[in-house]
Amino acid sequence: MNWKLVFGLTVFGILMGVLSLFGYTQGMEWLLWLVIAVICSVIIAKALSGKFFLTGLVIGLLDGVFNSIVQSAFFSTYLTNNPKFAEGFGPIPGGLDPRMFVLIAGPFIGLLYGLALGLLAWLAGRVFKKSTVQAPAA
Repeated sequence: MNWKLVFGLTVFGILMGVLSLFGYTQGMEWLLWLVIAVICSVIIAKALSGKFFLTGLVIGLLDGVFNSIVQSAFFSTYLTNNPKFAEGFGPIPGGLDPRMFVLIAGPFIGLLYGLALGLLAWLAGRVFKKSTVQAPAA
């Protein structure tokens, strides 16, 4: 696995966390994640010769983790700039702190996103499959 590529592409998770902190992703977060997934899957397919799905899965998982860390670390800013989220955020079972809930939910959401990204990366890998040109036999 190309860890440099993996951690390079997880910057999108941090970026989305920062953008959501200030309310810039309201109403279109799913669309931004979709655009990011398409961009990442093409980059994965063109940079690697295999393990497309696994690489996409790991990137998606880490995106979810990093995104939730950013949102949890600056939770009051997130709530201030995302009033719809604050309104919809009801009582959490077990009296769990909402900040902890966001932190715990991140890996699960990231896993779902990673499955989708992995599938897109696998499909892109088939589309952009590197052709191996063999030299003619002498």
